[in-house]
Amino acid sequence: MAKASERKGVRTEELACCKRTRDKEMESIRLNYLSFPVIKKIVCPTCQMVLPIRVYSRDDAESGSAAG
Repeated sequence: MAKASERKGVRTEELACCKRTRDKEMESIRLNYLSFPVIKKIVCPTCQMVLPIRVYSRDDAESGSAAG
């Protein structure tokens, strides 16, 4: 079996549709979650790329920088 680094066609960059999906999810986490960490995998509805979300504290949710 090929390693992930040897596979062809594996997309690692985040497209605009993925950024919108991630931003929407981060807003939901910021508004609705009271306890942390929040660890999720969501699927972009447009391109079907799996987006890992990792938020470990309220400060991370406020800044939005802990995703990914």
